[in-house]
Amino acid sequence: MRILWLSSSRGLLNNRNSYNGEGWISSLQRVVEQEKATLALAYPSQTPHQQETIQGTTYYPIFMAPRSPLQKLKYYYGGYKRKETAGCVDQLLSAIKDFQPDIIHLFGLESQFACILGKTDKPVVVHLQGLLSPCSNAFFPPGFNRWSFLFPLSVNEWVLRNGFIFAHRDISFRGRRELELFRKMDFAMGRTAWDRQLCELLAPQAGYFHVDEVLRPSFYNNAATWKPTSGSFVITSTISQTVYKGLDLILKTAQLLHDLHINTEWHVVGISQQSRMVKHFERCCHVKSRDVGIMYHGVMNEEELTSLLLRSSVYVHPSYIDNSPNSLCEAQMLGLPVIATNVGGVSTLISNGETGFLVPANAPYELAYLIKQLQQSQDLQTTIARKGAATAALRHDRDTIAKALLSTYETIVTEWKQKQ
Repeated sequence: MRILWLSSSRGLLNNRNSYNGEGWISSLQRVVEQEKATLALAYPSQTPHQQETIQGTTYYPIFMAPRSPLQKLKYYYGGYKRKETAGCVDQLLSAIKDFQPDIIHLFGLESQFACILGKTDKPVVVHLQGLLSPCSNAFFPPGFNRWSFLFPLSVNEWVLRNGFIFAHRDISFRGRRELELFRKMDFAMGRTAWDRQLCELLAPQAGYFHVDEVLRPSFYNNAATWKPTSGSFVITSTISQTVYKGLDLILKTAQLLHDLHINTEWHVVGISQQSRMVKHFERCCHVKSRDVGIMYHGVMNEEELTSLLLRSSVYVHPSYIDNSPNSLCEAQMLGLPVIATNVGGVSTLISNGETGFLVPANAPYELAYLIKQLQQSQDLQTTIARKGAATAALRHDRDTIAKALLSTYETIVTEWKQKQ
């Protein structure tokens, strides 16, 4: 079988000889290559260069010229509403003609490469990922709206227009375009009850297949090795610099714990102390991170993150919307107790009270209560951790995922041929 992936990731192209810095798509690529499938990967590139084949995988760079400062400004002032897909489609069709795949695997309906839907006679399966329409709906946390980001005056919001308000406009517009793309899908691949429901609602014509995701190597190498720690009670969260990822919930919960004299350290990975988002939410929530034990680490590689998680007491995922956050799965895989907001597809990953805990979105009191319960009981930590690790080991078993993925490909190819 000849398989063409369309991804925003370069996969293993930049780290063929090392696991360092792999994302989950790179990890999945290693699994598929071990199954002796003939694989190609098309990825966006800001520099034009030729395709290349390395260790059996063919890489197709899809050239997308970087924007000049003036072009970026035009984009922020409304250019994001224009469809600029012609060059992308032509290059993708050229790669398809050259590689002649049996099936095309598109990673993310929000991808620029989704323009290929309806333009090729090859079967395309969409790997459901971010789902922009629900993200747009949950973009602003309770108590916030677009006006919350207009003051104090800032160049980003008032002049460049590339701040948080633009991010909401952009994701909302792309979400409306995503709804159109759902109608063009023939096959979808997901892993939670939530993305299945959205697929059945928005793309009833599409076949849906359940395939779980491969994690990064370090989390398999250290699976189920977490043990309760003595001393400080350490909380870790991994979030991105996005408004709906729950930084406000972290601040409010940390303040509540501080007021109740419950001593904790809260490590936040993915954003830095200098982030505009940190400063904004600190001001709006009237909380100073340093006063309530919150420390920011910026982006960590997988080894650094693994080390931090193994030193932690609990992992907290505070997002207002998510499908199947790999950061949560990685913590479970290590055997760390986890608490997460009950949003999107998260309830598929956690059985409440057994493999972790679920709290409502924007629920600092419930979250603080569970953190206190875990702090007071190492037996509870251990029980939750063991069950979570066992569940994650089954869910992310690489051999099982490889077989499910290839079986899905074969089923789709067969169905597609029968339709032609």
